[in-house]
Amino acid sequence: MKKLSLFSLLLCTVLFFAGCDDEGEDPVLPDTATYRVDYSQSGDFEKFIKIITIGGGDFKVRGTSEAMPPVLFDGNLSETSYSFEADNVRELTIHAANEFSAVEEGPASMQMRFVIYKNGKQIDEKSFNYNEASGEKNEYLNYKAND
Repeated sequence: MKKLSLFSLLLCTVLFFAGCDDEGEDPVLPDTATYRVDYSQSGDFEKFIKIITIGGGDFKVRGTSEAMPPVLFDGNLSETSYSFEADNVRELTIHAANEFSAVEEGPASMQMRFVIYKNGKQIDEKSFNYNEASGEKNEYLNYKAND
């Protein structure tokens, strides 16, 4: 009886460890990719109202565990460049809205630039130019992992 009890305990221990996932790594889901979005802005960007959403995954500030805000608004866009990354993304969507601020004076111009990486390889680069006369502009980018 003692051998059966010891064998049961050993079997349970082996099954427990065999069923555990490595906590440091997320399993890779089928039809997904790791995406990185590098965003930069130049010119008189502080004179424009900007709203950017990057969706499709659990994006983090690249090189950290800090979660990316769900919506990047002017307060989140005071620097000249940013980099965000997420694993297990089926479809990456980016929406950028931009308009010259009514409380600012022109002339003013700015450029938004997005560089998109899929599984470590650059797949696209888009630049958008604005000035005080552009009016409200919306830009949409979309990438599917299985394309």
